[in-house]
Amino acid sequence: MPRINTAIRSVWGVSEIGFSIAATLETAFFLFFLTDVAQLPLAISGVIAASASAVDTVSALLAGVFIDKFHFKKGKYRPWLIIAPIIAMVFFIMCFTKVGGDVVAGIVISIGYVVSHFCWNITYAGIRSMTNVLTDEPSERAFLSGRLGAGAALGRVIASKLVPLITTSLAALVSGVLAYSICAAVVSVIYIIAMAICFFATKGYDTETKSEGKKISFKAMGKNIITNPNLIGVVLHDILRLIAYYTVAAGTAYYAKVVLGDASASGTILMMFYLGCFVGSFIAARVAKKLGTKNTSILGVVGWLVIWIIAYVLQPGYVLLNVLLVLSQVFFGLAYGLSANLYSMCATWSHWKTGENTLGTTMSIMTVSVKLGVTLRAIILPAFLSLVAYDATATVFDAAAIAGIEQMYFLLPIGLLVVSLIPFLLLFKIKDSDVKLRTDYLNIPVLANFYLTRGMALKAGVQPGFLLAAKAKEGDVKVDVKEMYKTFDLSIPVGLSYDFKFGLILDARYNIGVTNLAKDAGCTRNSVFAVTAGWRF
Repeated sequence: MPRINTAIRSVWGVSEIGFSIAATLETAFFLFFLTDVAQLPLAISGVIAASASAVDTVSALLAGVFIDKFHFKKGKYRPWLIIAPIIAMVFFIMCFTKVGGDVVAGIVISIGYVVSHFCWNITYAGIRSMTNVLTDEPSERAFLSGRLGAGAALGRVIASKLVPLITTSLAALVSGVLAYSICAAVVSVIYIIAMAICFFATKGYDTETKSEGKKISFKAMGKNIITNPNLIGVVLHDILRLIAYYTVAAGTAYYAKVVLGDASASGTILMMFYLGCFVGSFIAARVAKKLGTKNTSILGVVGWLVIWIIAYVLQPGYVLLNVLLVLSQVFFGLAYGLSANLYSMCATWSHWKTGENTLGTTMSIMTVSVKLGVTLRAIILPAFLSLVAYDATATVFDAAAIAGIEQMYFLLPIGLLVVSLIPFLLLFKIKDSDVKLRTDYLNIPVLANFYLTRGMALKAGVQPGFLLAAKAKEGDVKVDVKEMYKTFDLSIPVGLSYDFKFGLILDARYNIGVTNLAKDAGCTRNSVFAVTAGWRF
């Protein structure tokens, strides 16, 4: 494949800024909206958050299969960047409404949540699948992954200030519920614009046609998961670390209100939290270039773990908490910024091992990990709040409530981060340069010699080639991938030779590859420079 152009390098990650602004409104403020703004009963709020997230998790898998089954003239993945966000906007606004009584309101909110998030899942999987479409170079995929992570973190930084600014500014003019509805509309428009920018920037890259791609069944999707230990390790690791991440994000509003005694401080704390993640994600590709993707991911999780243990021991106040949050998330950003690359590596490994391109499905599994993280967080947080008898109307909290929130905020993430490392270390074995590909072609050069001087000849002609074998190797595993390549190759050799009087013959030749050998999307050509020395008897 060609190197990604300057336009793509410049705007890649903008999609995540828009998406993350909208997503942060949901992940950081949705539960708070239900309990404290819409003032729905805690039991109903917990059911809404947990059940809607659970359905959303299933829809994330369906979104990947959905993408793999449909093809458009303008590509397999790119069109969804335009179609899905527009639909998502309408239903996302419904997530922040209150129509009728508590039960009716809960149903309307749940419908809005499920449909809007299904559209999100499609764009989420689509934009990450484009990473494999844009380049096959490991360092450039790491760069793209890092920019996605940085964009996501920057979007959260913006949202941490933008959301409170919009809702607070409108509080004096409209009801709290309507303020959040308007906020949902504003961030949805930003989301649509961001996706449109990436759509137009990637024109000409996502060119897979219907005839080139296979339709992937549910059976194939399941097989892709079960037979890919690397993917299983990444998924388990990702789910656990994301539960920790979203627990801290969603718990910040309660920590600021209960422990620090200042609910308004949550906006600044979240901004510092996301700012640290942005910095880490931005430099993730550079660190991975030195340490490798796997080692960088481990470093990120361990770094946050150590700092969070220190934070729990110190029981920091407002200022120190912000400092520790920034440091911890710089480390976590290293891991988060490479998430898409980890799944991309698993998709590539599965492709050459099984011969089936389940890229869309694999990248949607990344979405599932995010959704499960949010779903389990939605179960855990209300459980903790119920356990400590949290009262949304209270202004003073007892020692038990404060201790419970502190344990939720520090100890729970610590335990999750420790456990997350186990499956990752045991199951994920892919290195950045592990997958090696070898193709064998029988080439038959047909050349004409044009003698410029005595002994010196200009060579040109055609060279047909016939595929004999194609094998991929990862570790000790070898897989026949011959079906992924075209059996006939054509190149145009041009060169120069010189025949010395004493018998030595020197030949320099460049074969210009004409045939795109890859059957799937992408570009692979046999272009070879060769120097030959011979002796005439």
